[in-house]
Amino acid sequence: REQISVISIQEWRRRSALHKPVLQRDEVIPPKVYYAPEWRLDEKANGDEGLPDPLKEYGMTPEKWEHYNQVVWPPGYVVPETGLPKTREVFHCRQSIHFSPRRAWYACQLVWRMNVDEALVQLDLQQIKSTGILAEVLREAKDRAANEFHIEHPSRMHVAEAFPIQSNIIKGARRHAHEAWNTIRYRYTHLYVRLEEGEGPGYKGREKPKDGWDKMSDYYKYLRSRQIKYSIG
Repeated sequence: REQISVISIQEWRRRSALHKPVLQRDEVIPPKVYYAPEWRLDEKANGDEGLPDPLKEYGMTPEKWEHYNQVVWPPGYVVPETGLPKTREVFHCRQSIHFSPRRAWYACQLVWRMNVDEALVQLDLQQIKSTGILAEVLREAKDRAANEFHIEHPSRMHVAEAFPIQSNIIKGARRHAHEAWNTIRYRYTHLYVRLEEGEGPGYKGREKPKDGWDKMSDYYKYLRSRQIKYSIG
């Protein structure tokens, strides 16, 4: 267990180094070594007739999210940026949930980068509708990892991504006294989840927050970098 945690710390340290900005002229585009079915730009993703409307199908959609599951990587592929084998992933989405995306966002932030079993425990402890829906979606993704993608240990996966996107708004009306009519908005949400093999980084955010030792080393660097102004030496 300790060896796995040390490897996970080293892996996330290399992955966090990729967040450093690079000039576009210095950026090296990696070659395409994977296989993915072609995305038909002249057809609608859901199979309906007619040409796709770019003003309606922009951003992430359930069809695009499920398309990631069809990407095939070479066996034993090593990511050149980190030098580590590529981890297995499971992309899952539940569509058209009659729920507010704003309220679902808080539940997603609770389990983000958390082990999937620990996330289910934390969600079951919260007696809220949003956590109950997200727990069902995580169980569906975990079952797909074991049965559909044949991942040996789905309990060792962590929630790499979890976010809601509003899909549709159906407007209704409610009649009040004295012929006062108000608009009711029934919001429907797509809930996206990505499970990734291995342990999470242990923190939430783009970079790991500095602890006392890191702050102490930064303070030592500041003390050693001081200079006496207008000195002879």
